[in-house]
Amino acid sequence: MPDMEVGVTCLLYGFGLGFVVPFVARRLGKILPATTGTILYNLCHFVRMPNPHNPLQSALLRRKWQKLFLNATLWGVICASLFFLAHTLLPSQLFIYAEVFVWLMLCAIETDRRHLLLPDCLTIPLLLFGFLFATQTQTITPLQSIVGALFGYIVTTLSVFVVNFSKHNLFGGGDTKLAIALGAWLGMQGLNYSIFLSFFLFFLDSCLRKKRMGPYGPAIGVAALICFFILYAK
Repeated sequence: MPDMEVGVTCLLYGFGLGFVVPFVARRLGKILPATTGTILYNLCHFVRMPNPHNPLQSALLRRKWQKLFLNATLWGVICASLFFLAHTLLPSQLFIYAEVFVWLMLCAIETDRRHLLLPDCLTIPLLLFGFLFATQTQTITPLQSIVGALFGYIVTTLSVFVVNFSKHNLFGGGDTKLAIALGAWLGMQGLNYSIFLSFFLFFLDSCLRKKRMGPYGPAIGVAALICFFILYAK
């Protein structure tokens, strides 16, 4: 019974945290690029809403919020499912860290998908929590975490160097910071698996969208989530 109660609790607050993901991404898109302090201030500073008495503005606003609500519901279901998966597959001492990792990754995926940007206010906390994860758990050593972060920096830097000979600005600075942060969570081996899997996911997504270009964050984010659960499953 206690396990069932914990599972239901994971589903409920997982849905709640997932529900706000598109709202966070939408808000970030209005204030980027900016320093982390400015972003945090603007997240709490609400802008004036359109005139509700204007019929055209009211209809457009209603459709926008309906679409956003449906998107938020979808992210809520995804986050709740991943939280429940963490409760089911991972050791109990990893629950909190897994939930932080999942939520930050979902915010990064949605923000990059919407705005083609991965802001520091998501990638830097992800990196810091990755180092904390390595020092507080027995799943990865601090040395492996540091080596993984360095590996992420080196691989993305070399990739940008090579790719820029044929196509400029294919990778952004946010992709590099995300890879560094993921290296701190997954280590060199886990990050290596994530990168290879992300190539396949990005190729598959490009074929479905019939576009060669697009945000790379969602691909490596999904790949990292898959590798996280595989690597640390009990």
